[in-house]
Amino acid sequence: MAAEIKIEVASRETIKPSSPTPEEVNGTVKLSLSDQLCPVLYVTALLFYPGEGEGDDNVRAQLVADKSWRLKSSLSNVLTRYFPLAGRIRDNFWIDCNDEGAAYIEAEVNCALGDVLGKPDPAVLKRLFPVNMESTEAASGLLLLMQANFFKCGGLAIGIAISHKLCDASTMSSFIKAWTGMARGSVEVLAPDFAISSLIPPLKHLVDNLPVAELPKGLCVTRRYVFDSSRIAALKARATRCNEDAPEPSRVEAVSALIWKCAGNASRRNLGAPSRRTVLSQAVNLRKRLMSPLPEHSIGNFLGSVHTPNDDPEAELHSLVNNLRAYMKDYLETYPIRLEQGQENAMKAIFEAAGKFGSLMNDESIDFYNCSSWCNLQFYEADFGWGNPIWMSLDSTEFKNSVVLLDARDGEGIEVWLTLRIPDMAELDHDKELLEFASLNPSVTW
Repeated sequence: MAAEIKIEVASRETIKPSSPTPEEVNGTVKLSLSDQLCPVLYVTALLFYPGEGEGDDNVRAQLVADKSWRLKSSLSNVLTRYFPLAGRIRDNFWIDCNDEGAAYIEAEVNCALGDVLGKPDPAVLKRLFPVNMESTEAASGLLLLMQANFFKCGGLAIGIAISHKLCDASTMSSFIKAWTGMARGSVEVLAPDFAISSLIPPLKHLVDNLPVAELPKGLCVTRRYVFDSSRIAALKARATRCNEDAPEPSRVEAVSALIWKCAGNASRRNLGAPSRRTVLSQAVNLRKRLMSPLPEHSIGNFLGSVHTPNDDPEAELHSLVNNLRAYMKDYLETYPIRLEQGQENAMKAIFEAAGKFGSLMNDESIDFYNCSSWCNLQFYEADFGWGNPIWMSLDSTEFKNSVVLLDARDGEGIEVWLTLRIPDMAELDHDKELLEFASLNPSVTW
């Protein structure tokens, strides 16, 4: 019987910016309307780094001290650029850039890295994060928290949590790039851009009654599926087999379509509803989709949602891929342009989109799958000075029908974190088509 994995907090401290917030900011930064509408939770990332072996206790203690110092000093330095993250949100409208700081936690893990990565358990991984993802602190408390988890082998797992009120996946990526750049002494660290809140400013008169999004929960379970590059190639071939003239789908399109198909069929079997309708909602980073694109390091939330329905329970993979592509094309040709037709039109478009998302999400006559791709965001290049991470993962969630796609370490495969109701997942566990292309929670090797 395997020994219990214990994770014990050794220290907690507050890291403040190494220099005060610039005077020209006047101590405040406004949220955007998109930020205001975001649910109250944290966006998370977990990065794993190998150690140098168990070695002498004194040597290990010195290595831990060196890494700890580098993490804390570089965090203090990067907060001079990302100063809003050291502040606090007020009234769901603005950030008080008061330099109160971010939380830094150190924890000791009583096992080797391989004991966790041999069969990654979402319940264990959750304990490597500094805060519960769904904590209400995200609305008015700490905007940034991180936890450095040191393993007996010298390995390290860094859990990062940033309030969704100021962070989407792109912002998380930009912040980690800046932080790791600071840690390596880079002179090319980009400060965040605040263009989003200028393009779609917040609404003061709606602060008290703003319809903040609430995601649906349930008795859910999260699974990790890994698609390696060879199986993705086979999946792409399957998706074009009946339509050879169609362009080959991207790896994200192919994997998203398969997950959508298999999850929908599992729900239909479980409910005894063979004709039940499904909708796949895909999050889209809109920064580069405007006529006047925004910088990728624009801080905040700037996402759209493409909703693709499927009324045919017998639909094959190629048909689902074609539908995903068609709805995405139509969306990108019509929605982003509305955001550049003046603030009034932009706000109308955002409220319409939020209303449609909420209506579909709460429609109990359909299965609504909320899919987000974190692929191509370069998390595997997060080098603090001791090499790139060997694995990257997320916190598990209780939000049903959640699908998150991550790069595999080689940049060609995909890892899927899928959260479904327990009965639906029990059906999916036996889906032969899914298991033909995906491995269920394999060991992380390095």
